[in-house]
This record gives sequence, C-alpha cells and structure tokens, in this order.
Amino acid sequence: MLAALTLGWQAWSGTPYIRWNPAILAVAHFLTLGVLASAMLGAMMQILPVATHIHVLRPRITSAVVHACLTLGTLSLAIGFISVKAVFHTAAVVLLAAAFLLFLAAVAGGLWRDRRQRSPGSAEILVAVRLALAALATTIALGLFMAGLRGGVWSVGATPAGAWLHGLPDLHVLWGLAGWVGLLVIGISYQVIPIFQATEIYPKRITDILAPLVFLLLVVLTLSGAWQLSNSHAATLPQRLAGAALALCYLVYGLFTAWLLLTRKRPSPEPTTWFWHAAMASLVLAALVGLTRSGWPALAGHTQEMLLGTLLIPGFAVSAVNGMLYKIVPFLLWHNAQRRAPMALPFIPKVRQFISEPDAMRQFAAHLCALALLAAACFMPVLLLPAALALAASAGLLAWNILRALMLYTRTCRRIQETLAALPEQARQP
Repeated sequence: MLAALTLGWQAWSGTPYIRWNPAILAVAHFLTLGVLASAMLGAMMQILPVATHIHVLRPRITSAVVHACLTLGTLSLAIGFISVKAVFHTAAVVLLAAAFLLFLAAVAGGLWRDRRQRSPGSAEILVAVRLALAALATTIALGLFMAGLRGGVWSVGATPAGAWLHGLPDLHVLWGLAGWVGLLVIGISYQVIPIFQATEIYPKRITDILAPLVFLLLVVLTLSGAWQLSNSHAATLPQRLAGAALALCYLVYGLFTAWLLLTRKRPSPEPTTWFWHAAMASLVLAALVGLTRSGWPALAGHTQEMLLGTLLIPGFAVSAVNGMLYKIVPFLLWHNAQRRAPMALPFIPKVRQFISEPDAMRQFAAHLCALALLAAACFMPVLLLPAALALAASAGLLAWNILRALMLYTRTCRRIQETLAALPEQARQP
C-alpha cells in the first residue's frame, strides 16, 4: 500500500519515471524489503521445519526481532531516499543489519545443528536455500555499504572511486533479484508446486543443476566485472554470454513451471494457481527482455530497465508470494484452531472457508490490472496514476481478505473456548 501511495505521489508530481528517481527507489525497497523479504523470511521459518526437518534457532525471538527491525529499517530507508536526509540512511543501516544478521545466523545455526536429521529427498531444496542465503548475504552487504555511504557512516576517501562504485547498484540488483529472490522461489517451488498444485514433480536434472548453475553464472558476472560498465555497449562477448545464459536459465524454469501448472491433475485452477501463472508469465517475459539486452545492447535504456524491474518485482516475485499467502494463511489458521480443540467440533471452518475463492479472485483481478498498467507505464508514464490506484486496490483487497480470515479465526477460538468451558472436566481431555 505504501508503494502504491508513493507511486501515486510520483505520478502526481510529474518527475521522470526512471529507476534513479528517489521515489522509485523507495517503491522498489517497499516491495523488495517490505513485501518480499517479510514474507520470504517468514516462509523460510515455516517451510524449513516442514520440508526438511531443520529448525531455525530460537524461532519466536528470532521472528519477533527480525520482523521489527526489518519493518522499521524498510521505513527508514524509504524515507531516506525521499527526504535525502542522511540520518534515515544511518538508521536503516543499523536496523537492517540487525535484522538480516540475526536471521542469517539463526538459519545457519539451524542448518548446522540439524544437518544429520534432514528429511529424505530434501537435498535439492537445501542446495537452493543455501545458495539463496549466500546471495542474500551478498545483496545485504552491498546494500548496507551503499546506504552507509549515503548516511555518511563511512566513505571511500577523497580519491575518485572509479567505475566499480557506480556499478554497485547493478550488482546489488543482480544478486538480489536473480540471486536471493529467484533462487529461493526456485527452491521452495520444488516442494510447494507439486504438493499444493497437484502437479508432477520437477525432473531431477532440473533440481540438481538449475540453482547451482544460476549461482555460478552470478559469480562469473561479478568476477568478470560486467557490473562495472557504465552501459551495456561496452560489455565483452563473454560477459554478454554469461548474462544471456542467466536469462536462459530462468526462461527454462519459467516455461517448465508453466507447463507443470497447465498439466496439473486438478481440473479447475485455484486463485493460487492463477497467481503462479502470472508469476511465470512475468518471469518468461523478463527472461526474454534479458536475452534482448544481452544480444542487442543498443536497445538498452531507461524504458527497458523499468520494464525489467516491473516484470521481476511486482510481476514475478510479488505474484508468487501473494498467491502462496492464500495457501499458507488459511492453512495455518485452520491448523492452529484444530490444535485448540481436543476433539472434533463441527463449527471449526475448513481451510477453504477462511478465505473464499471469489474474494481471492477479485484481488487477483486487481493485481493483474496493476501489473498490466505498471508495464504499460514504462512506455506511457501517463498511465502511472491508474497503475498506482490499481496497486492500492490490490493491496487493500489482500489486507481485507487476510483481516477477515483472522477475524473468523478469532471468533472460532472464542467458540472453542466457550464450548470447552461448558463441558464436564472428563470430556475436555483429548
């Protein structure tokens, strides 16, 4: 919602709709840190124990501290971009460093402590998760370094820093989107797509090769210095080939996942299925844009940069996370309600009753409209205000759907408590 409001303010102000606009930088971090990081860090704490039997260290303390620091750090960073005040960047460095260092330490400690009790068949997930965590660490290190420069926490000295400093934002984006976000979605989808969408499992040649190959290509692009270049025209042939290979990896993943979803065993698609379709369509289009950028660098420009960011962030990543919320939230509320009742009670809602499919589909329609308008606004900035309104409507409907689910859960828990209080002591025992 804050991203949508900032986009609306940006459209109203009439300043250029380009990547380096402070408002656009704030929107990008509202989405990547506020939406994606919050959901993905929380999902890892839930999915790792279920899928791999590996538990994050001290999950209650870790989740509370990480959530608070991440939320406040995201707000500080966005305000810092918009206000251009160093104090907010300094606060963001402290808060975000605390959030991600604690999270990485808790997950790494859990991976080491529970390494011998991991579940059978979880190796491919753990490979992707470990590589995603390494990409996250790289992304955060680069981001904190740049935020510290803006906040005056440190400096690079009086001498010119050279092209490497100007290329750091591109390297930060590369590791953040193609590394952390992409690798984590790949690893999690190996489990959640076949289980929740009733599809065939991913072939072993994909689960064994894809994530390590993506990570290797990121390392090659980093060491080759492609990110130091001021424009794509100066990229060498090996650098362009590595970029094209990275785009091709995600093109293969997107097309194969779309094929799995189209050939799923359940006849009628659910809201989550439609969100996954939107995510894979966006990823395929983004991969094609990436291939075009590598093959014909003369076509690169502000419009292509904005289109690529739109397809990858709200298109691919937010769509996938949004869709999974409609599976995760109802299941967790149903599961927790069941745990409170020592016996079967007929009034406990079923999983599907917490958020109805028509309500979820209305939000999907608003989300799809926002994606289309945001993509079109890259070519016609006059559409940015309608895009912001559609994004706000999507965020509002999602918040309303989850709020109603929580209210239903609260009412159910109250009824369980009242029912148990009216029963004899013997009948309350499980």
